[in-house]
Amino acid sequence: MNTSTRLFVDMDGTLARFHDEVQYLERMWEKDFFRNLKPFENMVKAIKQLAEQEPEIEIYILSAAIDGEPPFCYRQKNQWLDEQLPEIDNFHRIFTKVGAPKSEYIPGGIDKNDFLLDDYNKNLDEWLEFGGSSVKCVNNINHKGRIGKLWDGELVRTEDTPERICSQLTDIIYGSRGPVISKTYGGRR
Repeated sequence: MNTSTRLFVDMDGTLARFHDEVQYLERMWEKDFFRNLKPFENMVKAIKQLAEQEPEIEIYILSAAIDGEPPFCYRQKNQWLDEQLPEIDNFHRIFTKVGAPKSEYIPGGIDKNDFLLDDYNKNLDEWLEFGGSSVKCVNNINHKGRIGKLWDGELVRTEDTPERICSQLTDIIYGSRGPVISKTYGGRR
């Protein structure tokens, strides 16, 4: 069982503006697609700030990467991170297979001290099912109620200031809003 506090941060749709690209599902196979994604600047700055102000929180990148084709996906995601978040070293970068539960890639498994910050409800739900804690990243396209159920647990918004995002994450991680009480969408008291 993990005794430290860890934050696992998704890339596409959380740190990087993946869905902003025209025909992104087709273009993601092109060379330099992942390397040239624009950042959600406030979210990137907030993660930098959190790493600086809260060194006891171990921060990881946890992102799905296309296996095989395109053969440059892993390299480009690492190049993007080297440029945008050099504070997160290679040891703290975990790449999963597309569609696989992210919790399966965490050495030693996960527990309530392991937080996933992700824009995709499916990933957040799976993380909760495996015993972790989930935080929704609301970006410019999700959480509009058009498809599926809205997330009713903890969330942060990419449009907020870096200071606010960092403060919210700190509050959530240190439990100032109460313990997680629901396995459905991570609701809190």
